[in-house]
Amino acid sequence: MPGERQLLEAARRATQPAGAALMIAFSQFPAPGPRQHHRRVARALLDDAAQRHGGQVYGMRNSDIVLLCPAAALRAPATSRANTQSLETLPELLTRLLRPEAADGFAPLAIWPLPEARDRLLAYTTERLADGGLTPLDRAVAQAETPLGLTAAAEARLLPDLLQRQTAVQIGGTPRLRPLFREITYATAALQAEAGADPLESDPFLLRHFATRLEERVLTALPAEVGRRGALDLAQGPRLHINLAPESVTTDAFATLVAICRTRRVGLGVEIALVDAAADPESFAAARTILAASGVTCVIDQVSLLALRLSRPAALGPDLVKLEWAPRFAHLTTAELRDVETAFAEITPARVILAGADSEAALQWGLMRGIHRFQGRHVDAMLAASRIAGCPEAAACTLRQCIERASAVALGGRVGCRNTPLLDAGAPA
Repeated sequence: MPGERQLLEAARRATQPAGAALMIAFSQFPAPGPRQHHRRVARALLDDAAQRHGGQVYGMRNSDIVLLCPAAALRAPATSRANTQSLETLPELLTRLLRPEAADGFAPLAIWPLPEARDRLLAYTTERLADGGLTPLDRAVAQAETPLGLTAAAEARLLPDLLQRQTAVQIGGTPRLRPLFREITYATAALQAEAGADPLESDPFLLRHFATRLEERVLTALPAEVGRRGALDLAQGPRLHINLAPESVTTDAFATLVAICRTRRVGLGVEIALVDAAADPESFAAARTILAASGVTCVIDQVSLLALRLSRPAALGPDLVKLEWAPRFAHLTTAELRDVETAFAEITPARVILAGADSEAALQWGLMRGIHRFQGRHVDAMLAASRIAGCPEAAACTLRQCIERASAVALGGRVGCRNTPLLDAGAPA
C-alpha cells in the first residue's frame, strides 16, 4: 500500500491525545534539492525514533517523509543507528543535518501536534493523494499523457510504487524454507490511488483494466533492471514471476525479455489468471506455445475453490496451478472435498501452489494434501524470521520492517536494510 494511503488511514485514527506528526518536506527543497545522504540519514533517524518510542514512518512518493509518534518522542534526546547518544532532540538534530538548505530561509520540517492539528495532517495527506505524490517539477513537465493520466517522466518514476513483490517457498523435503520465485504484482491500493477510486467502492474490473495497461511498462522496464541489484533484477535472487494477459506474451517486448533471460541464463515465470485464459482460449493457446518454446514457467493464477470445482485447470496444460486459499477450505463438505481431491489427482499436488497462505491453518491444510509450495503473509513472516536469525545486520531491524522491505519494489521502501542481497534471496542459503 502506498505511504499516502497508509498515512491517510492513520491520520483518521489519530484521535488519542499527546501525539505528533513530523514531516520532512524533501519535495520542496530549493534547487538542486536535498543530497542523497540527507535522505538516508533522515530516514534512519526517523526509523530509530519510531522503533524506540512506538511510531510509524511513512514515505511519500514525492520524497517527503512523515513520522507519527508520541509527542514525547520529539522531546527526548535523539539516538543514531550507531547508538551514539545525543543531547539534541530529533527535530534539532534533523534541523542541523539539513541546515545548508534551511540557511536560505527554507524550513524543512513541520511538526503538527495531534489531535489538535489533525485537520492539517489530513489536508496534507489528501493533497499528496490528489497530486499522485508528484513534486511540483513533475507536475510542470509538459509531455504526452499516459494511460494513467500521468506525464511520461512521472510515469516512469512511479512505476515501482505501483508494484509489490512476494516470495513463494517450498516447505518439506529440506530442513529449511526454500525460496522458489519472487512474484511481481500490482498493488491494488496503489492502482486505486492512481485511478482515483475509493477502496470501498472500487470496481475490480476497472482495476484489472489498469493493471493490464501496466504490463507493457513492466516488460519494458525489466531489461533495464538487470545487473542493478534492485528488487526487479532478474539475475538477483530466485526467478522472477510476472502477471500477464495472454496477448502480452505475444508482444515484441516479451520476446526481448525472454532473450535477455536466455542470455543471462536466468529463469522466468508468467502467471495468467484463469479468467483470462478461459475468456480467450485461442490467445491463451498461442501464449502457452510461446512459453513452452521459451522455457518460461506457465502458471494458471487465481483459481478459487469454486473455479476448481467447476473447471479443469489441468486441461490448460500449465506447469503450475495457483490455488487461492480461503478459510472455507478448512470446512469443506463431503461433496466439495471429493471435487477438490479429483482436481488434485488431475493436476497432482506437486504442481499446486497454495496462494494467500496467511495462517498456520493454510499451511497445515496444504501439507496434509501433499502440497509443498506456498505463498502468503504467513510465509512472508516465516521468511523474515529466517532472515533476521541469519543476518549480521539484524540488530537494527524489526520483523515487521523486514517483511515490508522484502515486499517493496520502490527504492524508498527498501531504505534501512543493510543486507539487500539477503532480502532479495528470500532466506539464508
